[in-house]
Amino acid sequence: MELRQIETFLRIAELGSFSRAAEKLGYSQSAVTMQMKQLERELGVRLVDRIPRGAQLTDQGRAFAFYARELMAVSQRAVAAARIDEGDEKGMIGSLRIGGVESVSTAILPELLVRFHDQHPHVELVVRTARAEALIEDMRDNRLDLFVTMDRQMSVRGLARTLLRAEDLVFVASPALDGLPGTVSLDDLSSLPLVLTERGESYRRELELLLAERDEQLHPVVETGNTETLVHLAERGVGIAYLPRFSVAAALAAGALIELPTDIAQPSMWTQLFIHKDKLMTPPLDAFIRLVIEEMGAVA
Repeated sequence: MELRQIETFLRIAELGSFSRAAEKLGYSQSAVTMQMKQLERELGVRLVDRIPRGAQLTDQGRAFAFYARELMAVSQRAVAAARIDEGDEKGMIGSLRIGGVESVSTAILPELLVRFHDQHPHVELVVRTARAEALIEDMRDNRLDLFVTMDRQMSVRGLARTLLRAEDLVFVASPALDGLPGTVSLDDLSSLPLVLTERGESYRRELELLLAERDEQLHPVVETGNTETLVHLAERGVGIAYLPRFSVAAALAAGALIELPTDIAQPSMWTQLFIHKDKLMTPPLDAFIRLVIEEMGAVA
């Protein structure tokens, strides 16, 4: 088994096409086909099925892809280690692929990334922001080294979890917003001018479930996946936002937003870090996890 065969396989997996993989790698399509046949013959399994629209990994191919990405990452670190200057940190090279849901990526990750980069400048940091479901799939396919989410306590098959800290959810609004309720109550929730995350997001989902029991629905003025946009909209008096306290802490401290009292029972939400159970614990990955725990603590 050769690294070039593995690289070719991963390109096919990424692009879903033998021809596009060949173009990307600068090979002929026949060369790509031959490399795949040789790899499959050596492994004794079919890795890729040809379909009318391109190529699709088999179950064995998807399982192999996880470790194939590990092999390629290790080879890249080996090359980097051979070229690293004597004064550089031992092992702190390569890249670290970090995932985060929107609220975490905008309010928690930036400071962690700055601190990590200051300590380990030779590690390339690649950040992906998406919904938790997409990040879980990326972890299973080894496209991410870790991801951080905020939700009720989650257990995900094949992933190891570190429970970091409990998070408060708050209703906030501009003090200048007309008609602010004395208390945000469930009775009035469906009629309030809300600016909310997209339907189905973790903390919005909690409100939707409460109203579903009453056969009612939320009717937001604005909905968007960008947490910072929601904060700015609330500051401008467009509506009432429902967000993690860490997302609005600066605006509350500056007086741009005020917290509204509520009699709605708040869900138990947690910031949680996940890695794949079979993931190779590299020095950069270990150092980043240690930094996160140092900054945020860990329960389990």
